Amino acid sequence: MNDPEGISFPKADREYELIRAIGAGDILAFEMLVQRYRDPVLNFIYKYTGDRFGAEDIAQEVFLRVYRGASGFEPKGRVSTWIFKIAYNLCVNELLRRSRFCPISDVDEHELEGPEANDTGFKELEQEMMDAIGHLPEKQRAALLLRVNEELSYIEIGNILSTSISSVESLLFRARENLRKIIMRRSKE
Repeated sequence: MNDPEGISFPKADREYELIRAIGAGDILAFEMLVQRYRDPVLNFIYKYTGDRFGAEDIAQEVFLRVYRGASGFEPKGRVSTWIFKIAYNLCVNELLRRSRFCPISDVDEHELEGPEANDTGFKELEQEMMDAIGHLPEKQRAALLLRVNEELSYIEIGNILSTSISSVESLLFRARENLRKIIMRRSKE
């Protein structure tokens, strides 16, 4: 489908159709949406909270809210932005509920294993980066994870974090600077 300027948005149109179908009670459409977004949402939640099992619970709540809210969804932006905003808000609520932050470094090493995990150097670097990211302030961590892992635009990140584009730029700059400082400090230890 094309807009008046000739720009094609077929994926967005399909996602809006899925949301409309979900709002009308179509379970198959809901299953398709969950299948499409489950892994990225779970990955974001896990990296944001540092809690693998809690991430599963939060992800279930995200999709429950998507299902309940689908009938009232207003297509002002991408469906993915709406879903990640729900995930972000639930993560913040969970961290506030816990009342203290559990650093990502407390994650068991075997939980990080993936196809690349056979390389010991890679595992150590990944663990160091996750630990450093876990020590960033919440909004910096969220902005960085949404930009790097989910490849969202500054506008989408701003919508999710309820902040301006210039604030997103500042958050990302400070996050990178803080990561650099954390890693440099640890390399001297």
